[in-house]
Amino acid sequence: MTELGGVTELLQTEVARFPRARLYVAKGPDKGAEVLLEGQTVTVGSDEGCALKLTDPAVSRRHFELSGGPGGYRLRDLKSTNGVFIEDVQVLDVRLTGKARITLGRATELRFEPERQEISWPLSASDRFGEALGRSTAMRRVFAVLEKAAPTDSAIVLEGETGVGKELLARTIHEKSARAEGPFVVVDVGALSEQVVESDLFGHELSAFAQKGVVRPGAFEEAEGGTLFLDEVAELPLGTQARLLRVLESREIKRGNATVKVDARVICSTQKDLEAEVRAGRFREDLFFRLAVFRVRVPALRERPEDIPMLARLFESKMKSKEPIPSETIEMLTRHDWPGNVRELRNVVERLCAFPDLGANALLKALGKSSEEETSDARLRSEMMKTLFALPYHEAKERVLESFEKTYLNEHLRAANGVVTRAAQRVKLPRQSVHRMMRRLGLQGREE
Repeated sequence: MTELGGVTELLQTEVARFPRARLYVAKGPDKGAEVLLEGQTVTVGSDEGCALKLTDPAVSRRHFELSGGPGGYRLRDLKSTNGVFIEDVQVLDVRLTGKARITLGRATELRFEPERQEISWPLSASDRFGEALGRSTAMRRVFAVLEKAAPTDSAIVLEGETGVGKELLARTIHEKSARAEGPFVVVDVGALSEQVVESDLFGHELSAFAQKGVVRPGAFEEAEGGTLFLDEVAELPLGTQARLLRVLESREIKRGNATVKVDARVICSTQKDLEAEVRAGRFREDLFFRLAVFRVRVPALRERPEDIPMLARLFESKMKSKEPIPSETIEMLTRHDWPGNVRELRNVVERLCAFPDLGANALLKALGKSSEEETSDARLRSEMMKTLFALPYHEAKERVLESFEKTYLNEHLRAANGVVTRAAQRVKLPRQSVHRMMRRLGLQGREE
């Protein structure tokens, strides 16, 4: 069920059928290596995290990807240095409908061979999971799994690129679980040093003389009765992985001479393929099996362009824009690659709402691919400045201030899960002041 602009849409329960296929190396230094395709997205390249890792020095780290769908498999060149060739013709983005000979690098030849057998995947009857939206087959497949996983107390691993919405999904899982009344605690593992991560997770006893015996609780204790979300879990040092495994198995933390019982569900996210990390020896296999009771890959936005219009309209509605974004501009958004995924789309839509004078032509130029060094964000900012310079000073200043206030307050409301009191605490303003700003800017929130 989706609620957008007052419209509720019910989707029919479906089962998607994905063709099985084999992708194997027929010639080259990695001859014999293969991967079985069952509707998932796989990346091929020289990087350790690739599902099919190649050692040919002329193969890029992430050379190309294959993504499965009901209609077959889509091959996309990931801006490789030496290109991808099918039957000796270079391709950038193509749908494979039958057997194919794929050449890349100096001496590597792959074979793609569909099989007669199909894999059936149930799809959610809804195009919404909490605040996450998507009517594409890829997202409804994710929603179907999470709808079953959420009410359980099992650990979950969410894999996917930055910006796809892993934390949003984790928060929704928490809200749909029996632990919804408990805390939802986030630990950004990737942002912590090796020295700090253990004390943040498991707590520690202060050693200074004046504070000796004083215990600083860790995230596990803060999440008591609720959910602990470990963001970028693949970055955990091996030593910390061992201690985490012990805590998950015993449900207790040993700290000095004390033993503390803990009760928190664990949900993890990672940009990396954890199975590949296990094979490379960077992640413990026993911990992987403990964490990945449910393992869900969240697709990149480029894999589900049909979701872009509804997402763009959602972000537009939250901005309370005076002028709707033209439909032809929305259509242009579907043709962009979105390396920053949903987060990048949201930022672009917010800027378009704040600067409606940015027309379709300017947007095309801003999101163009004329230079790899220049990001779409920088190009869009450049176009905005041109728009501002054409306005009188006071009007330009008012536009910039309103855009800043909307974006700033929206970000803190999102981080506070929409609770106005928490957002006010984050921005260090009185709650009444935040309420006044929200009314003036047309933003919405809720009371705790």
